[in-house]
Amino acid sequence: MANEDKHKNSKKYAVNIFGEEMIVIGDVSQDYVKELAGYINKMGEEIKHAYPRLPRRRLFGLSLINLADEYFKLRDKYIDRVKEKKQLENENEKLRKKINSLQKNCEDLSILLEEVDG
Repeated sequence: MANEDKHKNSKKYAVNIFGEEMIVIGDVSQDYVKELAGYINKMGEEIKHAYPRLPRRRLFGLSLINLADEYFKLRDKYIDRVKEKKQLENENEKLRKKINSLQKNCEDLSILLEEVDG
């Protein structure tokens, strides 16, 4: 029953992956599912081109490994960018404080100059 509730608002789509029809259930658009299937099939075609006699099961396996590899590389790149963003935010905050300090010093010096000139 809980599984039925989980998919209550989900949509079903039939897609063809490596010549096999599969049902995809999710709360996504049909265009998105087609795009995913197209990407997977393209990757499979590239592998099949390189290894024409590769059995379907191995094709699935190599495709999964390639997809996981892409995912991990992109995830690592994302993590690096998040760290870089945090460092830039910290540097930015330090620079803002430095600017505020310099502005305060400038104001103090202006007051001293006015006192000397005045």
